[in-house]
Formats: sequence, structure tokens, C-alpha cells
Amino acid sequence: MLALQTLVLVIFAVALVVVAITGSSDDAGRATTEAGTVLALGACSGLLAWGFWRERSLARTPSLLWNVLGVIVGFTVATSGAPLVGALVIVLGVVTFVASLRVPSYELDDDE
Repeated sequence: MLALQTLVLVIFAVALVVVAITGSSDDAGRATTEAGTVLALGACSGLLAWGFWRERSLARTPSLLWNVLGVIVGFTVATSGAPLVGALVIVLGVVTFVASLRVPSYELDDDE
């Protein structure tokens, strides 16, 4: 699920760059800055996805926080004029949060 979130964030970043380049935005600098921010968030999500792919329990806690923030963003988007997109973000955040809870946590006294 985090890989899907990463893909969506990268697609949004590319779309923002296209908007900035084509002049479809009122402020190209702002669109470029937003693209950089979204791309940085995509990189963070990608690192979490990579951690889970490598079966590292260290990725669990940041993933839980990431998905709580995603649900908050979903509510913000849903109440700001895009209810369908907001609902999709909320569902994706909740599903990924639950999936992250299923990852076993690292035991410090484990000898293996």
C-alpha cells in the first residue's frame, strides 16, 4: 500500500511540474515548490515502502504516523471541495495503517 501511495505522490509531483512548465498555474514558482514538497513526501513514503519490502520492523512506527497524517489530509481534502478524492485518501490511509499494525515489532532482546 505504501508503494501505491508513493506512486500517487510521484504522479502528483509530475503533474505539478507540468502545470508549472505549461503556464497553467497563476504562480509557476508556487507550483514548482509544491511539486518539490510532494516529491519529498513521495521519497519518504518510498523509503517506508522499501523498509517494509526488506521486512524491517523499524518502518512500522513512522508508517503509522504517516498514515494518521494521511487520514487528516483526506478529511481536509474532503471538506475543501473534493469529497471523492478525500474519501479515497482516507480509505487508503486507514487500510495502510491497519496493514502496518500487522507488522511484527522488533524485539531488542531477540538473539536472532
